[in-house]
Amino acid sequence: MIKRVYTKKIKDYDVESNNLKEEINKNLLLNLKSIKVYNCYDLFDVSETELTTIVKNILSEPNTDQVLYNVNLESKKFFAVKVLDSQYNPREESAMDCSNLLLSRKVLLKHFKLYVFENNLDYDTLVQIKNYIINPIECYEYDLFSKHKEFNLTKSETTFYNFNELQNTNLETIYNKNNLAMSIEDFNFIVEWSIKNNKVINDVELHLLDTYWSDHCRHKTFETLINNINLQNIKGNIYLESIKGILDYYYKNNIKKQLTLMNIATCYIKKLISENKIEDLELSEEINASSIYVDLEKTKCIVQFKNETHNHPTEIEPYGGAATCLGGAIRDPLSGRAYVYQGLRVTGSGNILEDIKNTLANKLPQQKISKVSAEGFSSYGNQIGVPTTLVKEIYHEGYKAKRLEIGAVVGVTKIENIRRETPKNKDIIILVGGATGKDGIGGATGSSKNQNEESLKNSYSEVQKGNPVEERKLQRLFSKPNVSILIKKANDLGAGGIGVGAGELSDGVELWLDNVHLKYKGLSGKEILLSESQERMVAVISPKDMDTFINEALKENLIAVKIGEITNKNKFTVWYKDEISVDLNRDFINSGGIKNIIDAEVSNEYLIEKNILNENEIFSNEKFYNKVSELNIMSQKPMIEMFDFSIGSTTVLAPYGGLYQLSETQVSCQIIPIKENKNICTIMSYGYDPYLFERNVYLGSMLAIIESLAKVVAAGGSFNSSKLTLQEYFEKLEKNKCKWGKPILVLLGALLVQKELNIPAIGGKDSMSGTYKTLNVPPTLVSFALSTSKVQNIISTDFKKENNNIYYFKHNLLNGLPDFEQIKQIFNDVEILIKEKKVVSAFAIQQGGLYEALIKMSLGNDLGFNIQTDINIFEKSYGSIVIESPFDLENKNLIRLGKVHKSYIYNEKVFDKEIIKNNYLSPIKKIYYDSNDAYPEKNITTINNNQKEKKYYPLDLNLIKVLVVIFPGTNCEYDIRKAFKHTNVICEEFIFNNLNNKLINESIELLAKKIIESHIFVIPGGFSLGDEPDGSGKYIANVLKNETVKNAIKKFLNDKKLILGICNGFQALIKSGLLTNSEPQDLLQTDPSLIKNNVNRHVSKYVTCKTVSVNNPWTQDLKLNQLNNIPISHGEGRFVIDEEGYNELVKNDQIVFEYLDNHNNPNGSYYNIEGIVSKCGLILGKMGHSERKGDYICKNIYGDKNQDIFSSAINYFLKNKKGEL
Repeated sequence: MIKRVYTKKIKDYDVESNNLKEEINKNLLLNLKSIKVYNCYDLFDVSETELTTIVKNILSEPNTDQVLYNVNLESKKFFAVKVLDSQYNPREESAMDCSNLLLSRKVLLKHFKLYVFENNLDYDTLVQIKNYIINPIECYEYDLFSKHKEFNLTKSETTFYNFNELQNTNLETIYNKNNLAMSIEDFNFIVEWSIKNNKVINDVELHLLDTYWSDHCRHKTFETLINNINLQNIKGNIYLESIKGILDYYYKNNIKKQLTLMNIATCYIKKLISENKIEDLELSEEINASSIYVDLEKTKCIVQFKNETHNHPTEIEPYGGAATCLGGAIRDPLSGRAYVYQGLRVTGSGNILEDIKNTLANKLPQQKISKVSAEGFSSYGNQIGVPTTLVKEIYHEGYKAKRLEIGAVVGVTKIENIRRETPKNKDIIILVGGATGKDGIGGATGSSKNQNEESLKNSYSEVQKGNPVEERKLQRLFSKPNVSILIKKANDLGAGGIGVGAGELSDGVELWLDNVHLKYKGLSGKEILLSESQERMVAVISPKDMDTFINEALKENLIAVKIGEITNKNKFTVWYKDEISVDLNRDFINSGGIKNIIDAEVSNEYLIEKNILNENEIFSNEKFYNKVSELNIMSQKPMIEMFDFSIGSTTVLAPYGGLYQLSETQVSCQIIPIKENKNICTIMSYGYDPYLFERNVYLGSMLAIIESLAKVVAAGGSFNSSKLTLQEYFEKLEKNKCKWGKPILVLLGALLVQKELNIPAIGGKDSMSGTYKTLNVPPTLVSFALSTSKVQNIISTDFKKENNNIYYFKHNLLNGLPDFEQIKQIFNDVEILIKEKKVVSAFAIQQGGLYEALIKMSLGNDLGFNIQTDINIFEKSYGSIVIESPFDLENKNLIRLGKVHKSYIYNEKVFDKEIIKNNYLSPIKKIYYDSNDAYPEKNITTINNNQKEKKYYPLDLNLIKVLVVIFPGTNCEYDIRKAFKHTNVICEEFIFNNLNNKLINESIELLAKKIIESHIFVIPGGFSLGDEPDGSGKYIANVLKNETVKNAIKKFLNDKKLILGICNGFQALIKSGLLTNSEPQDLLQTDPSLIKNNVNRHVSKYVTCKTVSVNNPWTQDLKLNQLNNIPISHGEGRFVIDEEGYNELVKNDQIVFEYLDNHNNPNGSYYNIEGIVSKCGLILGKMGHSERKGDYICKNIYGDKNQDIFSSAINYFLKNKKGEL
C-alpha cells in the first residue's frame, strides 16, 4: 500500500518558490505570477500511526510547512521531477534513516518535486520551463499518476571473446558494441595478446583494461612518444632560440632521452632527485598527492597537496560533478593518511551574464553550470568541514566547449603516524566507506572521450552524487594515529572504482566482489568492479590487524569489510559468485596498451610577440570607471560567500578583508592543524590567464607560474621554499601535428621557469578532452604554488592607513621573456621587507594590471589612492607586486607611486569612488543574491537589560566534563574542543552510531548516560544528515525527543547544568522544542523556527553581533552591548517568530545576541536575532560560530573576534577558581 504526502512551505517562508519564480522570469523573460513547489513523498507499507509519526517528525514542521494528502491540480499546469533512481538521493536516504530512528525500521519512501503554475501557460512555455529545470543527466520528468516500478537493474551476462575463432571482420563490431574509449590500435593490441597467450577474454576484462588504459587513469596522451618537433614555421620568431635552448636542456637531463609531455612535466624534479638536491620531498610508492616534509619545531610532519579536475562530469551535471571533484581531491591526500584542512577552487566558464537564448544546443546555460557547480562544490566542502578559502572563476568563451573545474587541497599528518610498506603475500585488502551502486560507471573513460550530442545524452551513469557525511567519517578514521599506523598502503576509489583502486595496490591482487557492501541488489560483477561510487577507500593491512581496523571503523560509524588479499602471483584476479571474472597478467595491464607515436610542429599562431600583456591599452576616463565590471575583474563575493572559509579555526586570511570585507585575498592560508604547532602555516595560490595563453602559450605558462609565486610572496610566503603542482587542460589533440605543438610549448615554458627559478613542480594533473564539435577550450596550465611561513609574517591585501606610501615592484619582460634575475630580486626583496614589518599590505598583479590592484586594495577599508605615474596601469605585468608601507623605502626595483588617500586620484584626476565600487559589485548580483540585502522583515525593538547578580553552579567542582556529541553530519567538533580548552576541563566526544537498529539503541542508551555524567552538553555545528530531509537538525531533534534521552536531559537541567547548540546545534535545539520550552517536545505552530536564508543560499562571512543580555551563565562574563565580529556559515539561519513570541522572549530576557544592524544580518532573521537562551538560562542556541577563534585567525577581519561564551560557562562551574585557558 502506497501513501502519498505533499508538503509546501507556508507563504512567508517559501523562499524556494519565490526565488525560482524570480529566476525563471528573469532568465526566460516570462511574467509568471506564482510557482508553488511541493515536496512529495510516496511511503510504502506504512500504517496510519506510522504515517502520522513520519509526517509530523520527519517530513514537516507545523510552524513552517503545510501538509496535504491531495493537491487540486484541476485546470492547472504542472509537472513533477524526480532524481534518477540510480543516483544517491540524500532526501530519501535521510528520511529513511529518520524513520529507522523513530520506528526501528527503515520505511521505504520515494521523493519527487511537484511544480504548479497559476498562469495559464501555453505548451511551448511549459516545455521551456521544464527544459530549464530538468537536467536529464540527474533527473527526469516523473509521471504523477504512474505506479512505482523497481529500479531497472539489468543483470548482464558475461560475454566471452575467443579471438582465435573470430574473423577480423567481426573485430570492429566488437569494438563499437562495447563503446570503448581506447583507440582501435589498443583494441587490436588486446586481440593480438589474447591470441598469443591463448586467452579467452571477457567483457569485464575488456572494460577493465579500457578504464586502466584511459587518458584519465594512465595519461595516454601525456605518455605519447613525440618523434619529432618541427620548428621551421617559427624561424625569425623571438622565442625560437629560447625553445631550442630548453629542448637541449631537456635532452641533457632526461635519462631516457624520449620526448613525451609527461617527461617534460617531470624533468626538473627528476633532475633534482637524481642529484640529491631536494631534501624536503617525500618519496614513496604512494604517489596520490605531492608530499613534502615540514618542520614544526616541536615535531615533524608531512604536508600533502593535490589538484583534481572534474571537467566532464561538471559540464553535464554541475552539482554532482563539482561536489565529487572536491571529494576526490580530498581522498588523494587522505589515502596518504593526511587530514585535509585547506581547500581551493579554480574554475573556467563561458560568459555567465550572457542571454540564456545563446546557449549551445545540447548544452546547459553557462550561468546554470556556474551557479549549480558552485552550490555542489561548496555544499560538499561545507559538509565535510574543509575550509575553502580561495575561490576564483575565470571566464573565457572557450570553456563553453567544456568547463574547467579544479579542486585543490592541502593535508597534513605527523611523520610518526605514517607507515609506508610494500604489501606482501597474504596481506588483507579492506574496503571502507560508502556502499557501491551503479553511479559513476564509465566516468574515467567518459572523461577521456570527445563530447558530442549523443555522448551527452547517454552520460547519466558517469556522474556520481557525493555523500560528504560519509567522507567526513573517513577523514576522522584516517586521522586517528592508532588506525593510520595499521595501514601499509591505501588508495581511494575514484576513477575506475575497485578495479583500479584496489588493483593498483600490488602486482599480485585477488578480490572477492561478493563481500562488497551494495546500495541495492542486482548489480553485475562488472558494475561492482568499475563503479565509481564515492566516499570509499581501500587499505592494505596485516592479517593480525584486520579486526582492530574493522572495529575502529565501526566506532566512526563506518562499514569496513575484507574484499581481497595480496598474492605473490604477478596477476590481477577477481572472483564473483564463485567464478573468475578477471584473470589478467600484471605486465599486460601495466603496459598501458600501444605506445602512441606522434610528430608535432610549432606555429607562430600561438607564439604572438606583441601586445600580449595589454601594454598598448589606451587610457580613458570611461575605461577607468568601467573596467572593474569586466568578468575577470568584477567582484565574485556573493558566489564566494557560499563556501565556508572559517571552519577548522585555521584560516589566517578571510577571502575578502578589511572593515567592509571587500578587498580580495589572493591566497589560501591556513595554520597547520597539528597540536604542537602554533605559528607555521601553508600558503597556496594559483596563476593563469586564458587570454594570454590564446596568444602566446610559451610565455603564458611561464607567467602563470610566476603569477602563482608572486601571490604567495605578496602574502608573506617564502619564495625559495615554494613547490608547484600544475594542472594542464587542452583540446583533444588526436593526431594533429599543429595541435600537439601547444602543450609541448606550454610544458617547455613551465620547465624553463622551474630551471631558472629553481622551483620544482612536484605534482600535477592533465586533462586532454576539452573539445565539443569544433569548439575548444583555451590552452590551459593553471599553476598552483605552495609555501610555508610563520603566521606572524602573513599580510593582507587591504590598504591600512591614509598617507601610507604606495610602491610598485614592476617586472619587465626581457627580450619577450621573463627577466628571471629581476623576478628573483623582487620576490626576495618583498619577502625581506615583509619580515622586517615594513610592508603592511601587498597585491600581486592579475589580469587587470596595476589598475585592478589599486581598486581592490582600496575597497576593504573604504580608502583610496593618490598616485602619479607614466606606467600603463592596465598592463598585465605578471610578477609585479604593489606594496603599502608606512616607511620611506629605497630599492632599485621599487617605484614610488604615491599615497593611500580617501579618494581615487590618478594623475591629478579625481574619480567617483561610489560609481567604481558599484560597477565592481553589481555584475555578479545578476546571478547571485547579495547577503547584504537580506534585510529582516520585522523591525527590532531596542533591548537593554541591566546586569543582575551572577549565577553559579550549586556544587563545588574541580573538573568540568564537556560532552561533545557527533551526529551523522556533525563537522565542528574539533573547533568546539579547542574552544573549551582549559586545565579544569575534559572534553569527551561521543559518536552517535546509526548503522543498524542495534547500534542506534545502544547509542541512545549510552548518550543518555553520558549526558547525565557531564556538566556541559554540546551539539556542535554541521549538517545533520546533510540538512535533510528538507530542513536542518531534524535527525538530532528526534534523538533529543527520544524518551530515554529526554529524561536524561530533564535530570541534567534539574541539576543546573548547561547545554550549548551552535548553528546546526541551534537548529536541533529549536526543532526539538528544547530551547523554547526547556525540555524536548513536539513543536507548535506558534514556536519560532530557523529556515532558509532570505538569499536562498549558504552564506559564509564575518558579522558584527551585539550582546544584549548578560543574565545567564553563558554571557554573564561578557559586557552588556559588547560588539564582536564572529564568523557565520549556514544556509538555514533565518530566525522567524511572530510578534507575540518575540515579546515573550523579550519579557523573559531570552534574547542574548543580535546582529548589529540590517547589513550585518546575513539571513533576514526577524528582529535581528542571532542567539537566544531558554527561560531557565541554562541552554544557549546561536547561529554564529563563536568557537572559531584564535590569535591569528582571519587577520584581515578587524574588531574583537572573541565572543567568549566558553570562559563564561567554565567560570559558572568553577566560581572563583583559577585555571588556564
